[in-house]
Amino acid sequence: MFALPLHYYVFATLFLYIPFHFFEEALGNFPETMYAHKWIPERITYGHWMANNVFFYYPTLLFGSVTYALFPELVFFGVGILIWGIINALDHLFYTVKDTRISPGLFTGSLYPVISIGGIISINAHLNAINVALSLVAGICYAVFPILCCMKFNRQFRAIFR
Repeated sequence: MFALPLHYYVFATLFLYIPFHFFEEALGNFPETMYAHKWIPERITYGHWMANNVFFYYPTLLFGSVTYALFPELVFFGVGILIWGIINALDHLFYTVKDTRISPGLFTGSLYPVISIGGIISINAHLNAINVALSLVAGICYAVFPILCCMKFNRQFRAIFR
């Protein structure tokens, strides 16, 4: 089976995130979805939401991608990005089912598992229990760390982006 090197899948995730996934979420008023599901305690502006993505989410994913590109032996940094993509897709799918309406980001988010599975297949022979465990931890960190940053800096961003 033909498979591209893992870094292609990792950077495909980054490429999909900002221009397409982020845009789809914006079209669907994702800040309102966040508020409705109590992910945030109060409504936020689009500027505040975009700042969260630009300052916390994207840099976190970029850090993992660049770290993997510079140190390919630390494969879990790259596979963690793919795990994050699956987590993100499952999140959109869960809320689509729960709300019985399409979650903003569902369509582009559904591409993440396709990319992720391709990437994992591309390195399947190189995965071992330690790399799998570290990849799961990295993927969860990529999902949770930006949320913690958003919570920590909410007051400052709210003051800037009223």
